[in-house]
Amino acid sequence: MELEQVKGNTWVLKSWELIPFYKLDDSHCILLDTGLNDQREDLEGSLREAGLTPVGVICSHAHIDHMGNVAYLKQTYGTQLAMSLGEAGHQMSYLGLNITNYLMSPEDVVESPPLHGTPCLADRIILPTEDRITFCGATFDIIHTPGHTVDHICTRTPDNVLYLGDAMMTGRTLHHSKFPFAFCVRDYLDSMRKMRTEPADKFIVAHYGIYDEILPLVDMEARFFAERMVDLLDLVDGPTTPAKMAADICRTYHIDAGDLRNLSYFATSSLSYINYLRGLGYLEAYIEDNQIFYRRTPASYERKEQKSQSVLPKTGQFR
Repeated sequence: MELEQVKGNTWVLKSWELIPFYKLDDSHCILLDTGLNDQREDLEGSLREAGLTPVGVICSHAHIDHMGNVAYLKQTYGTQLAMSLGEAGHQMSYLGLNITNYLMSPEDVVESPPLHGTPCLADRIILPTEDRITFCGATFDIIHTPGHTVDHICTRTPDNVLYLGDAMMTGRTLHHSKFPFAFCVRDYLDSMRKMRTEPADKFIVAHYGIYDEILPLVDMEARFFAERMVDLLDLVDGPTTPAKMAADICRTYHIDAGDLRNLSYFATSSLSYINYLRGLGYLEAYIEDNQIFYRRTPASYERKEQKSQSVLPKTGQFR
């Protein structure tokens, strides 16, 4: 992984995602996330080459591409883990991780390569009431940004560099990922818009970029997400379910699920989209033959078109 200085003691490791870290001194650092477990060799080698030992991790959330190496670092280096209360509950066990991957069996979660060996306990729980922590000798501001996950956080380093984790996406990732994952779309959009007023000298987005200003990017993703949710209504021409909507999305937008974990992830995303559209009054739930289905409401047909032209091309993947 290539190292790039962002400002002062705040750096990033550059891979297919950005992994920031804060240098405490010439030989110790605090990571802000850790990447996938299959990035372990590159992550460890890059830090070793730079002469750095990770003494701490402040993890944004308990998704595999952010917490994949935390357990290994704790076991190998005695690295301390700081994590928000809600995310630490997921991270603590395979059963906790099964909450995020609830359409998979517990056995599937344990055997899934990206999840294998990842559960561990947090050493420092960040409470919802805390907006600043001192951790491994440095002080960081914490911005609570639920939505992408239950208790996602953003972290501002002592250099006034704000790491957004997955609170938003930008650049090429947004172009390729047609359906950003959100546990709760409403809260995800609210948290993302909160970033419009957060001060920082630099902003780091895991997927993907380093920016001096993010306000236009926040507005672009918020507009894109709102448009995409309306697009989904065009796929509902009768009774639908999360599984059916996931299949309709994959077919319409040329997405290949690839494996059980991905397809389960897509169906979970689809339920989030359905619930958001229900909140807007565009879909309603009903029961038939002891099954839950969803259908369009009259309001969905009366809505005004929210766009005249797509912001992004209609191909891509879930992210």
